[in-house]
Amino acid sequence: MWATADDPDLPGGDDTHTAAPTCAAVPQDTLAEVLPGAVLETDDQGPLSGGENTVCVWSTAGATDGDRTILRVDLSARFTDASAEPAVSGDEAAALAHQAVVPTRGEPVELPGAAGAEVWRGQLPGTAELAFHTTNLFVRVTYTGESEGDPVSFEDARDTAVDVAGRIGEAL
Repeated sequence: MWATADDPDLPGGDDTHTAAPTCAAVPQDTLAEVLPGAVLETDDQGPLSGGENTVCVWSTAGATDGDRTILRVDLSARFTDASAEPAVSGDEAAALAHQAVVPTRGEPVELPGAAGAEVWRGQLPGTAELAFHTTNLFVRVTYTGESEGDPVSFEDARDTAVDVAGRIGEAL
């Protein structure tokens, strides 16, 4: 089985990000402000078809009595595929991944350094999802909030997701 497995994809010469950023791409001051008392529950990094991916999940479950929040950040470095005909750059692959994720109800938002960004209502109450890409990096942010047992409004979740995504974009 090992001999028949594909080797992980490697970055091309024009790929800005040669690996997916780590969870440290989310600034600590952002976490302290947006998710006080949050604990990093998931920090997984590994190969992805056409790139490399990092998944980070922070949760405040148990940190406070009434408010609970979850922040999930996916960071995907997409690599140039020179074997495709025609070749697909890492930038194009990140843009295609971005387009594939955003639903038609996605609302465009401005983020520093992003080539495009949209935010939309998640499937769970109190959830906002956001996706953006910059160079060959595709980023997806999901924020879910609960205050005193009730989901936060979409507007509050949206504002938090946009704020976190903007800070991640600045840090990158």
